[in-house]
Amino acid sequence: MQKLRPRSPYERLGGYVHLPRLIDKARLHRKGLLNGYNYKTVGFDKHLLAFLKLNPDAFEEAANRLDDDHAVLRWVEERCVKHSREAIEQWNEVMISRHPDTAVKKARFLHFLKEAGGEGRKDIRTYFDLIEFDEGRLK
Repeated sequence: MQKLRPRSPYERLGGYVHLPRLIDKARLHRKGLLNGYNYKTVGFDKHLLAFLKLNPDAFEEAANRLDDDHAVLRWVEERCVKHSREAIEQWNEVMISRHPDTAVKKARFLHFLKEAGGEGRKDIRTYFDLIEFDEGRLK
């Protein structure tokens, strides 16, 4: 059985990194395919919803009701806080470059990297890289 995975956090929609992944997670969650993981309250999902100032439950409902990414994007753009292109790019760069910045976070990061089969890899430094490696998009 193939494991269902959301799209890469690097993918963009409407200029926002992670938005296509968030749409996928909303759809997987509604189908009960995230194994109890509450994507709306943690990690990059939480950060993107907060940046956009969107209600997580309303977003999930829209992602499941609307037919395609562009319809979801229109819904987002009609309801989110408006940001300049520069602000969006700055937010994107902060998210893309996020890395463990404390000893505790570094230890946890290395634990997850080891669990994913990447123990000793020096090229995986950011959380986006860890996601890519864990989901098989980074070799």
